Amino acid sequence: MPPPRKAATKLAAPRLRTQLDDRAVTEVGDEDRLTDLALTDQDLGGLLAEHVELSGCRLTRVNLGGSDLDKLILVDLELDHCDLANARWRDASGTRLAISSSRLTGFAGSGMSLQHVTVRDSVLDFSSFRFAKFQRVEFTDCRMQSADFVSADLTGTVFRRCDLTSVEFSQVTATGAVFVDCTWDGTRGIGSLAGATIANSSPIDTLAVTVAMATALGITLGDPEDHS
Repeated sequence: MPPPRKAATKLAAPRLRTQLDDRAVTEVGDEDRLTDLALTDQDLGGLLAEHVELSGCRLTRVNLGGSDLDKLILVDLELDHCDLANARWRDASGTRLAISSSRLTGFAGSGMSLQHVTVRDSVLDFSSFRFAKFQRVEFTDCRMQSADFVSADLTGTVFRRCDLTSVEFSQVTATGAVFVDCTWDGTRGIGSLAGATIANSSPIDTLAVTVAMATALGITLGDPEDHS
């Protein structure tokens, strides 16, 4: 008799106060703390600061594109329809984050530490998460073409219906990671996904995984008629 299936670990949602302070933020400096805010339709693109803390906030249609925020601390945040394109958040940490319908094209998060994070319906093409650490993180319905996860710790991370075309997974740790109905065309470093589970309902996607895995292992997939 097979062992019982282990129940999925539930991710913790952001913890926000019922009433948030709705005000404009015009400047952010090193070591500033922004707490319990509702930021809507604000342009914070190009911010340059270190050790900023953002906690208990809801961001809606906020532009953070091109921001350079080293060692940013994010706790209990909701980001909806936000623009983080080409933002550079090196060595940032994030706990209980919910990101939806947002743009993270070219986002650079090398060395980030993320736990209890959901990313849904978002674009992460050409994003970089080199040496990042993910703990209880889920990506759902995201486009991640040419994203870079080199040497990232993806232990237990879940990818659902994500476009992983040309994504780089070399040298990742992927024990317990789960990939469900993802697109695998041209995915690189797939040989590093030891310990992960890949489940595809589409035969085409299953074939793409097979081809990528065979390439990583130096195996040639041939036609039986060529060897009859």
